[in-house]
Amino acid sequence: MQETIVMCTPEGFAVNYEINPWMQHHVGDVSSELANCQWRGLFDKLSLLADVKLMHGDVAWPDLVFTANAGLPLAREKKIILSNFKHPQRQGEKAINRDWFEAAGWTCISLPDDVFFEGAGDALFDAAGRLWVGNGLRSDAIIATLLAAYIATPVHRLDLIDPRFYHLDTCFCPLPDGRALYLPSAFSESSRELLTRSFGDKLISLTIEEGQQFCANAVCAGRVIILNKATPRLQQLLEGLGFSIIETPLTEFMKSGGSAKCLTLNLAGWANRID
Repeated sequence: MQETIVMCTPEGFAVNYEINPWMQHHVGDVSSELANCQWRGLFDKLSLLADVKLMHGDVAWPDLVFTANAGLPLAREKKIILSNFKHPQRQGEKAINRDWFEAAGWTCISLPDDVFFEGAGDALFDAAGRLWVGNGLRSDAIIATLLAAYIATPVHRLDLIDPRFYHLDTCFCPLPDGRALYLPSAFSESSRELLTRSFGDKLISLTIEEGQQFCANAVCAGRVIILNKATPRLQQLLEGLGFSIIETPLTEFMKSGGSAKCLTLNLAGWANRID
């Protein structure tokens, strides 16, 4: 089954405020020309591997380009659980996301207004169908319980503790063969223990250097992994496991705290596991 991925055109992208540590000192510091070029590079590479659907950017909502945060798709039911953004600077994105998905024939599910949830940035399926939910920085702890009402597979909560890795997809990347990349220092001790028990020797630790290069914020399409930049160590490791690595510079988007995974929303989810 081919992945279907949603991206949003970057004409509205900028850093106009600071809502995470990566944005500090970068307000007004984005090159629109370079950002457009980098976005196009990711789009072109993904288009060879997946069916890419497009939303259109909005200058009023510069972070709309990070479609991973639109919600959590439940592809088999063609439903999406919409995000409730924590920061006012992003809350207007919800209506735009709802309109796009409804026009595409999806049923939109809204959580209670007083609960924060930031979509597939904080909720990731692994190859076994388990849902991993990050909380503590953007999404509320109760989210795992609320999502479990809509999902028949196990739901596990992970506590995020490093503000630099404010969404789960910045420090955890389930791979379609059952493995997962993760940055240990981004998680509480109990969450590290849970991941170790759950994945065993299939859990691949990233270094802090790899975390800061957004290596966990990667897009997987079958045996291909697309990311901003891999260290030689990580590239050798993943290629040894049978993956192909494609690097595509996304430095302008990293100024806002996002990279390849943040710029994409995979509608197919865990149904695309490989053996």
